Amino acid sequence: MREMINNKKRVYAVIILALFNFIFLGTEYLFDNMMKYVTDSKGVVIAQSYILGASVLGFIIFPFIKGCVKSKVPYIGSILAVAGYIGGVLIIVMHFSYVLILIAGCLIFVLLGIIGSLTHYLVAINLFKDGSLAKTIGFSYAIGLYLQFINNNLINNDRAEAVVLSVMMIIWLAVILSYALKKPEDIVSATGQNQDILKRPKVAAITLIFQVLFMACIFSTLDNVVTLFHSTGKVDIGQLPRLLLAVSGILAGILFDMGKRRYMSIIMYCVTLLSTICVLVIMTGGRFMVGLMVFYLSAGFFAVFFTTAFIELSFHMKKMELWAGLGRGVNNLCAAIIGTLSINLFETKSVFVNSIVALVMFVLISLSIFIYYMHNGIRQDIESIEPQEEDLKDKFIKFSETFSLTPREKEVMMKLLTSDKSVQDIAGELYISRAALYRHIANLNEKTGTKSRVGLIQFYYEWK
Repeated sequence: MREMINNKKRVYAVIILALFNFIFLGTEYLFDNMMKYVTDSKGVVIAQSYILGASVLGFIIFPFIKGCVKSKVPYIGSILAVAGYIGGVLIIVMHFSYVLILIAGCLIFVLLGIIGSLTHYLVAINLFKDGSLAKTIGFSYAIGLYLQFINNNLINNDRAEAVVLSVMMIIWLAVILSYALKKPEDIVSATGQNQDILKRPKVAAITLIFQVLFMACIFSTLDNVVTLFHSTGKVDIGQLPRLLLAVSGILAGILFDMGKRRYMSIIMYCVTLLSTICVLVIMTGGRFMVGLMVFYLSAGFFAVFFTTAFIELSFHMKKMELWAGLGRGVNNLCAAIIGTLSINLFETKSVFVNSIVALVMFVLISLSIFIYYMHNGIRQDIESIEPQEEDLKDKFIKFSETFSLTPREKEVMMKLLTSDKSVQDIAGELYISRAALYRHIANLNEKTGTKSRVGLIQFYYEWK
């Protein structure tokens, strides 16, 4: 914990991700509450599936927006997105009609998708190959939920809640803009903490998408049922049991980081089994509060899992800005697709049908995890570490020869690949000034056709 607090990059990542989690979940909660005024409980669930589907569009289009603009224009776009968000929230709290709330909600969540994709991208840059990635994400998730819990219990006025969300969005923007003012070399994150190699990143990406999709079917079904109960007024999902989500998020981060996240999917597999049982308990008429508590304990694991898995995957992909936030995008896509279906399934009250569906989904999850581990060769076995180190040495020699690196540039490059320290500390270890180190990094960027320290490191790992 102390190590996390002392690392400025992790603190920055925690702040922006916690703020985003609070804003996203808080806006969804506010939208559901406003929809209750203009439709029935089933209509609320269906409307929620629409806005979550709209957010997927935002997560997908952000990389294209980033690719089409230059310099600080993305941050100008962030200001416009925040302004659009505030305007949309004000329309929602007026709750004039179903159509108006839905249109405003969809537009807001497209913007939240863009903002979320930017947030996850910046987190990925700051936590590049960080050994505490899952813990950082887990604490971010927990802080966001604690903020939401406090907000739900202290503020009982819809318009006041909208004001709080708008203020938090402005704070998020201020933190993002402070990041924009830094030099590229200052904002590149730690490397070398996790040296496991992803053998087939494209195949891994496809199997991970299906793995999260199948898991999301379970969790989205439970979430829709919980939303259904909330919209009828039988239970308020913003009360004390929701803190279990925060607890499970922290626990998930700690457990997932064990063994350099080698066991993350296996742990998630066990948690999903618990969730499958939870589906059967709730959908067959069991005690709702018991099912709700089990759901919250497992849902926190899932949120940290898909966020961590896709951010880690993005380290190995050319379009980091696309893959970093795609975990939530895939989850929201599934929620949008099965919204009506899950409620219809719940309303059948058929033990046989619900059991078959739950078991089929669990089998698909099992197969996706098996493929992810066994067929794709995602992570190196422990026995292969020594040969891998030899291969890395050979690669570095070939890389140095190909790009005609000077002895000092080789030394700088090796430090960048193996150290997670700041530029100032690296300069001190090399016995050169910070300005001199920047010049060497600039020369390396020029020789390799890259634009930043993180781009240089990514280029090295992708170079063959």
